[in-house]
Amino acid sequence: MKYEVYHAKKLISRVFDEFLVPVNFPQDFDKVAEVVTNEGLDGVFRVTNHIECAWWNNKEVTWHKDRSRSTSVGDIVIGEDKKKWICNMVGWKEIN
Repeated sequence: MKYEVYHAKKLISRVFDEFLVPVNFPQDFDKVAEVVTNEGLDGVFRVTNHIECAWWNNKEVTWHKDRSRSTSVGDIVIGEDKKKWICNMVGWKEIN
């Protein structure tokens, strides 16, 4: 499945499961990559983080923004089905 990865322009603070600032998508985000993986959102997270190499060098990634940071809490991923997911402290939460 193909995913689009958007990083928040400013890291988003949160308390428990409620974000302290509204998520204004797409204006507060930059599209940083497209990822093809059969591992779902966890696969997207894995290949857009610096683990064994710079994440933009992973074969599953087509990056759009030069040398972006790793995917983190508050970043958004959109699947082929157009569902939007925000990265939480643990896992993902679907958003509208």
